[in-house]
Amino acid sequence: MKQIALLVLSALLLAGCVRHSYRSEFDFASKLAREGLWQEAYYRLQKARAAGNDSAALHNNMAVVLESMGRSEEARREYELALKLAPGNEQIQSNFNKFKKNQGKDDNEKK
Repeated sequence: MKQIALLVLSALLLAGCVRHSYRSEFDFASKLAREGLWQEAYYRLQKARAAGNDSAALHNNMAVVLESMGRSEEARREYELALKLAPGNEQIQSNFNKFKKNQGKDDNEKK
C-alpha cells in the first residue's frame, strides 16, 4: 500500500513539474517574441509543446513566430490548428486574418 501511495505522489509531483515547465517555457517564449528574438522564441515554444500541453495559445504563438520568420505555410497550419482548438477566439482569428491579408499583399508583390 505504501508503494502505491508513493507512486501516486511521484506521478502527481512529476505532472506538476511538467506543467511548470510548459508555463515557464511558454512565458519565456512570449517575452523573447516581444523582443523580436524569433528563433529563440521558436525553440522555447517547441520545448513547451514537448512538455505536453497542446493549447490554442501555443499554436497561435507558434504561428506568429513562424510568420515572423517567413515560414508562411507552417504558420498557416499553426493558425488553423489554433482555431480548431478555439474556434471562437477573437485574438487568434484576428491574427489569422492579418496573416491572410499580408499573404495576399506578398502574392501581389510577386506578380
